[in-house]
Amino acid sequence: MKKALCLSTAIICLSAALMSCSKAEAKTKKETSTPAATTAATTTAADTTAADTTAAEKSEADASAFAGKWQCSSLTIDGKKEDNLWGADAFSLFQIELKDDNSGTFLSFLFSDENKPENITWELKDDGSVIIKGKSEIFDEDAFKLTKNGSGLLLDLSDESSEFKADLEKVDEFKPIPDDMEMSFNFSTDDDSSSAASED
Repeated sequence: MKKALCLSTAIICLSAALMSCSKAEAKTKKETSTPAATTAATTTAADTTAADTTAAEKSEADASAFAGKWQCSSLTIDGKKEDNLWGADAFSLFQIELKDDNSGTFLSFLFSDENKPENITWELKDDGSVIIKGKSEIFDEDAFKLTKNGSGLLLDLSDESSEFKADLEKVDEFKPIPDDMEMSFNFSTDDDSSSAASED
């Protein structure tokens, strides 16, 4: 009887000891694995945050490349480089200021009323170009798009039938556009000039 009691007590103690060891081992594994899991989760979150920050910083850097005052320096019309449009200086055609807050101004003696700047907004697109929005007819849909072109910007208003591109250079201040700039227009062509010379 005593032997049976002793054996039962030994089995109970042994079971308790084994259960205690199993709990301790499980606790140790949990404590060991928890920091690893936490570290992995923290690392993933940190990587995501870093990627988001990098993307945001890149977007800001790309946008800052467009900020400033931009003035037309030359035109390309159907393959021919020009510094004027029918006698009107290129600088008078497009004067665009892009501000850091995505607002800006647009002035053109061809498109602006009373030779006064028009308020605009601009947006950097995923392809690295800038779309300008305003009230003038020239801002129809997404046609008014600026792209980086070396140290300057390129405004491409070409269509299926003709090429019309404007090179814009960055300036500290815009050149004043004379109120009578339209008086500079000369619609005669080289062919007209040649014909007039031959008649003389």
